[in-house]
Amino acid sequence: MTIITLDEAKAHLRVDGDADDADITLKLMAAEGAVAESLNRSVPWTDEAGAEVPVPAPVKAAVLLILGDLYATREAAVTGTIRTENQTVEWLLSPYRKWSFA
Repeated sequence: MTIITLDEAKAHLRVDGDADDADITLKLMAAEGAVAESLNRSVPWTDEAGAEVPVPAPVKAAVLLILGDLYATREAAVTGTIRTENQTVEWLLSPYRKWSFA
């Protein structure tokens, strides 16, 4: 199960056709995995009782932002550019993070 459908991802990336579907799917899975890891939550999204619930819009937006970064920046090294973390992603995800104090 995914948070974002392939069609939603392609609309966000403004991609038409099927040529990049495999690449977009791979990057979408990576973006969703990064969000789940950051939040210390599993996908599908569940409530305290373990029942599946809709994913909050800010979490979906964070997945799309990360997907956009992965899709736009496909190379491992960029010369002459300062790269910083996307603070919007952190801002969107912080209210949904589960903290474990074990």
